[in-house]
Amino acid sequence: MPIKFKIITRGNPRQPELPKKHYGTIVRPRNVTLETLAKRISEISPVNELDTLTGLTALARVIPEFLSEGATVELGDLGRLQVTISSEGADTEEDFNKKMVKNCKVRYQPSVKVKDTLETVKFEKA
Repeated sequence: MPIKFKIITRGNPRQPELPKKHYGTIVRPRNVTLETLAKRISEISPVNELDTLTGLTALARVIPEFLSEGATVELGDLGRLQVTISSEGADTEEDFNKKMVKNCKVRYQPSVKVKDTLETVKFEKA
């Protein structure tokens, strides 16, 4: 099934005098919940829906624990999750302190399998 997209028009807020440009953006048909994932997984595996949901719920609970320790979470053929930070710069190592760390984000790195799958995606205008 192709991914549907629509065209949006945007100007450059830093240079509003420039002509606006047109960009493609994905039309998201739905959000897939843990319950939906559990149901689908139970259809293609011997594990029932309730046990699958229990496992997925536990996974969603423990991943943040490992990420908060700075660990990289390997998810097999799905890819990996890791925390990245941004900070202010300091002139010397000694001048740097933890207050200079501004935020942290979770970075997802897809596996080769996921990347290969995404290379075959077809697109269709909505």
